Amino acid sequence: MDITSVTTLLSGIKTATEIAKIIKDSDLSLEKAETKLKLAELIGALADVKLEGIELQQVIAEKDIRIQELEAQFEIRKGLMWKSPSYWLETQAGTEGPFCQQCYDTTGKLVRLQDDGDGRWQCKA
Repeated sequence: MDITSVTTLLSGIKTATEIAKIIKDSDLSLEKAETKLKLAELIGALADVKLEGIELQQVIAEKDIRIQELEAQFEIRKGLMWKSPSYWLETQAGTEGPFCQQCYDTTGKLVRLQDDGDGRWQCKA
């Protein structure tokens, strides 16, 4: 959703308001058919505004989810430490790890390394 969509939304609200004002200010000389036409235009304009509003809400919700994801990634990155040859994560509960350097550097995923029993760590991913 870009500025054009917001402009369309505001334009629809303006149109609906103008039509409502015309109907309010009409006197008895206004024909019934003309009044019905204006009411139909008003309903159409309000429907357009409602659709634009729903699309705008969806875009905002998607942006909120993306912001949460980025904030979570940022928090992980703040606590991530490099101790060759792997990454370790400092949390409030303590140090976690080790995590695979290649997996994190290429995909951004923290994949826990597995001890093979000989004191060497292996990535199973």
